[in-house]
Amino acid sequence: MGKADILRQIKDAEEKVRSLTKEAEEKRRQLQAEGKRAAILRTDGAEATLRKQLDARMAEAQSRIDQKKRTVLAEGEKKAAALAATAQNRMGTAKEFVLSEFERTIDA
Repeated sequence: MGKADILRQIKDAEEKVRSLTKEAEEKRRQLQAEGKRAAILRTDGAEATLRKQLDARMAEAQSRIDQKKRTVLAEGEKKAAALAATAQNRMGTAKEFVLSEFERTIDA
């Protein structure tokens, strides 16, 4: 083998190494991009799951709050009705008392 053949083989080997290096670099970039996409998809999926759980918990809490509000309002309405009834009953007694005091003052 002559010197020219050896140089050509070296050039061919160098070209092959450059080509393999370029292919490996492209493959690395591709794998890295795929990894990023997969990570983004997993993250988005996890966020969606957490959002659903949070929404469900918020809806449950709101439901409990609404139920408690209805209960408190119903109790308040019952107490108000009872107070109104008591006041109505006392109205007759108060009228009688005022009338008797008025009559007593006039008679005196």
